[in-house]
Amino acid sequence: MKRIILITAVTVLLTLAFEKNYAQDQWVQGKSGIYSAGIGGTQGIGLYRGYHAVSPVGLSLNFSGEYKVYEFIGLGFQTGLNFYFSYGPASYIGIPIAIKANVHILDAIGGIAIADKLDVYGGLNLGGGPAFGTYQGAPVIGFLQVGPQVGARYWLGKVAIFGEFGWGATFANVGVTF
Repeated sequence: MKRIILITAVTVLLTLAFEKNYAQDQWVQGKSGIYSAGIGGTQGIGLYRGYHAVSPVGLSLNFSGEYKVYEFIGLGFQTGLNFYFSYGPASYIGIPIAIKANVHILDAIGGIAIADKLDVYGGLNLGGGPAFGTYQGAPVIGFLQVGPQVGARYWLGKVAIFGEFGWGATFANVGVTF
């Protein structure tokens, strides 16, 4: 019985892996993955010896990648530099490491004429990392970033411009995708 279940599961997975015509997935423009560079605002939950607080405001210089795992589902990463500004003596520079999962809505619906240039997506992100204080003696703290995001990118050939809003990785982000 276990062999039958295993063989069935492997057969279903292989069928899903090879049944899709990848030329139809416009959000990746015929590639297996895409990369983006952006700038935006960020926030996080600071973690230090049982203390936690939402950072007031931060600036994010970020780089992300997303890879197709199914015809309209992408899984990826985001990293970069976050600059957190505090109201006290400390400002922090954080190095985020996050995973992101997105559903590409126009590809999921299908049959929309503008979908070859426009990609509308929504998903979740989860990550965190260390943040280093900018004054002498500042402790290294951790931060957590988690939340939803929605965004759109418009392809101008091999490069796209994008805008993204959410909570976690960034609350507002703009940049280019290639």
